[in-house]
Amino acid sequence: MLTAFSWTLFAACTFVPRAVVAAGQEPVGETPPPGTVTTTQAVAADPAPSDDAAGQVAPVPGGLDADAILAMTPDECRAKLDEWKIPYEVPDDPPASIDAPIRFSGPVAGVAFAIPWTAANGNDVLDCRLGVALAEWAVLLRERKVVEVRLYSFYRHGTRHGVTAARAQGQLSQHHYGLAIDARWFVLEGGEVLDVAADFVDPGTDDTCSGASDDAEASVLLDIYCAAWSSRLFHVQLSPAHNREHANHFHLDVGGANGGWYLD
Repeated sequence: MLTAFSWTLFAACTFVPRAVVAAGQEPVGETPPPGTVTTTQAVAADPAPSDDAAGQVAPVPGGLDADAILAMTPDECRAKLDEWKIPYEVPDDPPASIDAPIRFSGPVAGVAFAIPWTAANGNDVLDCRLGVALAEWAVLLRERKVVEVRLYSFYRHGTRHGVTAARAQGQLSQHHYGLAIDARWFVLEGGEVLDVAADFVDPGTDDTCSGASDDAEASVLLDIYCAAWSSRLFHVQLSPAHNREHANHFHLDVGGANGGWYLD
């Protein structure tokens, strides 16, 4: 059964993240706040669905693409999450830049989205529309035996990371609007933790999702990543193949391609 667990169990289980920063390197992406030891919405790697998850109405992967999701009003979006019985709450004091703020309060279509330390600065708050996209992705994740996604943040204040100065100047990240996720760890039913930083292998093709890998862990991660792209759930998907700033996570967002689509 998917249940929350304490730091004691957390330290004893399979989740022992490999170093976010390799020796001699500058930090890439985001790193956890120093001294934090607790987790929000983390779950044990147990293939049995929770009572909440078992009662959910499964979304249809690709039933709504990113264009349709982005066009939703807050009321339409929350109605869709309610229809799918996705557990969420409306935060009391959300970041002002998020149009339709929510916080997941349980597994989403059988997959927990967890920040594996104490969430701060609204990092666990997301726009409802990202929630819809993640709900659809969760169905694809469960098909691939994923029970939990451990992430750095949804919301994050500020401008874009990892793009040229000219492109980044004056452009706020989709994280600023709660419309992006930076996902690093994927927990499988058997307890194995796939780490994007350590296990992803760049397939070396111009189109990341047209490539393949002979490495078992890398192959699963590429499949996880490209399943979302095949269903057009996100406008922008950036893997470690993109640049150094994304070397330790998958970035997926709704609305970040200025009306288009971008994969790397």
